[in-house]
Formats: sequence, structure tokens, C-alpha cells
Amino acid sequence: MLSAIKKTLQYSNKLIVSPDIDGFMCAELLSRKFEIEVVGTYDKNLLSLADNIDPKDCLFVDCDMNTKDYVSIGNHMRLRDDNMADASFNPNTFQKVAKYSSKFPYATCFLIAATMESPTNTNDHIRMGYADSTYLNKVNYADNMRDWSNLLPHPSIDDIDNLTEDIEKYKTSLNGKQAPVSRRLGLAKYMLNMNAALYNLPLATRTLTSIKKYEKGLIDRNTLQRYMGDIISYAEIFGGEYSVTYRDEIDSVG
Repeated sequence: MLSAIKKTLQYSNKLIVSPDIDGFMCAELLSRKFEIEVVGTYDKNLLSLADNIDPKDCLFVDCDMNTKDYVSIGNHMRLRDDNMADASFNPNTFQKVAKYSSKFPYATCFLIAATMESPTNTNDHIRMGYADSTYLNKVNYADNMRDWSNLLPHPSIDDIDNLTEDIEKYKTSLNGKQAPVSRRLGLAKYMLNMNAALYNLPLATRTLTSIKKYEKGLIDRNTLQRYMGDIISYAEIFGGEYSVTYRDEIDSVG
């Protein structure tokens, strides 16, 4: 599994990341090993890009894209036969996971930390444990977390049990938020605030100059399969319900 992850991570040094703790942590870990640059963000159905950036040349990080044109690495449950690019990686697809309760229970940054053997410290582990509320999975999915940790050993995983109190304090300091910018803003203000958030990261970033908004929806498995060719990204929420983003552009700035 680690060699497959490495192959995907080598696809491009230009990253389009999910703009939340997990995506930012992924980029930071990769920057400790590679000369990478964040050139865009993808937030469910909002795609922000810097000047002269073609998403086909980038790696979508902490995203599960559903088109052969876009290479990604993500952790959501997805169908076996979809439109994921051959160069993409998803742990659930790779391990042929069939049940939602058996899906990869950690944030995407754990995949990267374990694969790249990126140097990490306690503060990193606190942020990683809070990303996607990973630390809460130990309550209902303890056995599953143990099974996956055997496939993906890393100190950050071992530390989750020891840092619960610190993670809760970190959660309180962020008012329970996973993302630094609200999606309720208009596109122009969203992009402005996202640039400010990116500039605060300890890594190379490009100024975002354009943003596109795509149609999204919640659908069942049968509908997902029927319209698979019209969907550029998706994730199973729970119990056969899927959050999807369609190819249809409904708004843009820049």
C-alpha cells in the first residue's frame, strides 16, 4: 500500500488541497519532504486556482475526484467501479473495503505521514488527531482503527489515545471548526479570506485568482451509478447517501 501511495504523491508538486485542517496538514507534511506549492483549493464544489494553473497538471490532496482528468488522494468511501483516475489513490478502494464501518478511519494526513515518514511532533499529532474528528472514531470504531494501524504504523496513530485531552483543548480553541473560511461567504470574499489563510501556512503558496462553483447534491447509490459520468467528485456520507459535485458550473469569479 505504501508504494502505491508514494506513486500517487509523485504525480505533481503542484497541489490543490482541501482547505481544512486535514488538507493543510497534508501539504505541510509533504513540504517537509518535497519542493511543493499549493496552487489551489477544492472545497466540496468550490474550485479556487492561481493564475495559469491547469488542474490536470496538479495533485488533488484530501479530495476524491471522479474523473480520469484529475489525479487525487483521499480517504472517503467510494464505489469500486467509478471514474477515479488510474494514478489516484484511495485506501478503501485499494483494500477493496465493502462496508462503511470498515472504511479507513483516519484523516488523509495519516496516509502521508506514514508513507513519507515525515518528521512529526506532538503538536502535529494533536492537529492530525482532530482532523476529520479522527480521534472520535476510537469510540465506535476501535477494532477497525486497530486493523488499519497494523497496515499503516506511525507515531501519530499511536499518540491518539494519549492526546485526547489535548485534542479536545485544540478543538475548543477553534470553536469546533475544521476549516478556516466559511462557505457561506460570497465567492469573491471566500477567495480573499482563503488567500489569507493560505499565507499563514508554513509553506509555499500561490495567490488564488479565480474560483468556480459547481452544482452539488445528495443522492443514493443507484442515482450515483446512473449519473457517474456527470459527477466530478463524491463521498459517501453514511448508509448509502452520497454527497456529489456535478460538472455543471453555476457561478464563477476571476
